[in-house]
Amino acid sequence: MNEGKVPGGTAADFVKEALAECRDVTLPALREVVEGLHPQLARIGAYHLGWREHDGTPTDLHAGKMMRGTLALLTARTFGAGTATAVRGAVAVELVHNFSLLHDDLMDADELRRGRPTAWVAFGSGPAVLTGDALLSQAMCVLAAADGGASARRASEALAKAVDAIIHGQAADLSLDHFPVDRVSTEDYLTACAKTTGLFCGCVEVGASLAGAPVAGVRALRAAAWNLGVAWQIADDIESIWGDSADSGKPPYGDLRRHKRTYPVIAALRSGTPAGQRLAARLDTVKEHTEAELPLLADLIDQAGGREEAERAARDHLDRALRELADAGGEESARDGLASLFHHVIDRHHWQRPTAAAGSMTEGTAQ
Repeated sequence: MNEGKVPGGTAADFVKEALAECRDVTLPALREVVEGLHPQLARIGAYHLGWREHDGTPTDLHAGKMMRGTLALLTARTFGAGTATAVRGAVAVELVHNFSLLHDDLMDADELRRGRPTAWVAFGSGPAVLTGDALLSQAMCVLAAADGGASARRASEALAKAVDAIIHGQAADLSLDHFPVDRVSTEDYLTACAKTTGLFCGCVEVGASLAGAPVAGVRALRAAAWNLGVAWQIADDIESIWGDSADSGKPPYGDLRRHKRTYPVIAALRSGTPAGQRLAARLDTVKEHTEAELPLLADLIDQAGGREEAERAARDHLDRALRELADAGGEESARDGLASLFHHVIDRHHWQRPTAAAGSMTEGTAQ
């Protein structure tokens, strides 16, 4: 697989164009769905997606990068689907993604998203949750209305399975934060990762199903998407502690402030190092950390090797994802485009140290 180039230019150029195209072909249908909701829910949905201000004034923003929609779109094309067919999958997974964000922001008590107050802060928890529910319902309706017989049914089943995995993973994630420091493990973490891997698997399975991909290809794609989702989550964990809040739009040390058992924290706790032991003592005895303590906790995690181990694990899972993607079949140049998107999904976090370039992982990556 050529990771540095895809037909027509560099991988970075391809990803930029693919994301832009997905927005162009998907946003009209997505807007139609959101604007068709109850007026109050439509207002909240448009605010959450960045299209409007709190008072309803239109903005020049858009619904993020539409990474998951692009993943579904490119997967469908890898197996020969046309744009009209693939767009339904892209719209459906973007609706599910934003359903999960609306709920997650409330459950995690996140007050900012993309530099603006989250929907539950701006409109109240009840209306925000109901808006998320409405988006989930519409996602199912979008696929149910698709033409394609058995392929459409398989896509609907794949989306339902993805939602079930997301909910299971979110429940595990909420439980994980209450695990005692001497018990929590990376196995527990991987169970909780289903909140992320579930939708990544859903994206590729929905796209492949709409295109009528063979069972073996779908199986390989799911394995690739699972590893991609784990890599994404670990990279997000790293960025939450050490990333630039100007890039993420979230306050620094967010996961530490909420006592979340993220991968770097778990790796540090399981390191057997003096720094890991001091970290365990702090997390076990201090229930509320002051702002001044947060960078000190981050330093302990780093000293215990938690950041280094997390970076290694993220690269390892991405490498596995790329190998499994290569076995999925489909049209080769389209699959190379998917590989470029896999790289971009991880590296867009800006999670690696400036002095720790990751070799094969950064080749052909769009920043």
